[in-house]
Amino acid sequence: MDQREKCFKCGQTVPWVCFAGNTTLALFKVFVGILSGSRGLIADGLHSASDVLATIMVLISLTIAGKGDDETHPWGHGKIEFAGALLVYVILLSLSIFLFIDAVKAIMHGVTTPPHLISFLAAVVSIVANFILSGYGFCAGKQLNSPAMIANANENKADMLSSFAVVVGIIGANMGFLVMDSIAAVLVALIIFRTALTLGIQAFQNLIDVSLPGEKVGLIHKELAKFPRIKGTRYAKTRRVGQSVWVELEIYVDPRARIEEAGVLVREVRLALMRRFEHIKEVSITFSCREVPVLKKRRRLFFQKEKQAVQAV
Repeated sequence: MDQREKCFKCGQTVPWVCFAGNTTLALFKVFVGILSGSRGLIADGLHSASDVLATIMVLISLTIAGKGDDETHPWGHGKIEFAGALLVYVILLSLSIFLFIDAVKAIMHGVTTPPHLISFLAAVVSIVANFILSGYGFCAGKQLNSPAMIANANENKADMLSSFAVVVGIIGANMGFLVMDSIAAVLVALIIFRTALTLGIQAFQNLIDVSLPGEKVGLIHKELAKFPRIKGTRYAKTRRVGQSVWVELEIYVDPRARIEEAGVLVREVRLALMRRFEHIKEVSITFSCREVPVLKKRRRLFFQKEKQAVQAV
């Protein structure tokens, strides 16, 4: 079994592991948060509950995206991963606003008792668990180039950061700064909001066929430069369709080349790009002629001589 197959099998188990982990964390933190009176831990538990929804969306989108191409979807179903990720971030934005308003109200009304220290232990458990889940998700998501898995891993990372804020808030509240726990809840809400907004914009851009980042397009041009028979590139268009990348190129070839030779070059370039970049699913290449400087000079001299001959007559 090669590395690609191992990553694929791992990717099939990641959503289920994350689903079980996030469900357990959500129930655990909300339960302990209610018992201990920690508003920050309850907010963090609701954050984990949103991660459960995110994982469910990942499972659904990966199932649909795995159907492949058909007559009605010639480019596949990969866009569903971006749509699923965008829906998750919309839910998280709504949750962050709710948590922020609730925490601010608590601060304004005043806090009389600190949360029990058992909430501190629960938050530490959450940090460790989310560190493991996010690392697991990032590994599979990056290897498979899955936006849905990466989105889910980012959620676990944000949950880990919010648990750090909860730890600080609980310690501060038990040291006499009672409002710290509610401030931690505000920080949790802001972390969720920032993560959801940033990654939601990214998912939306991919949904409307934004090009790959400049450095990745540059790698494609670098690969094209290895072919001396390519005299230039008119355009290189790219777009992501879920885990796959589609590339459209128009290259310039020597006008002296025969059609058959240009066709062979196109096939060679296509195979080279698909071998070099494993996530490229298809490369569409057209070609046109561009005169090399020597030919331009010869053509210019020919017409000049013809013009002088006509004038002489």
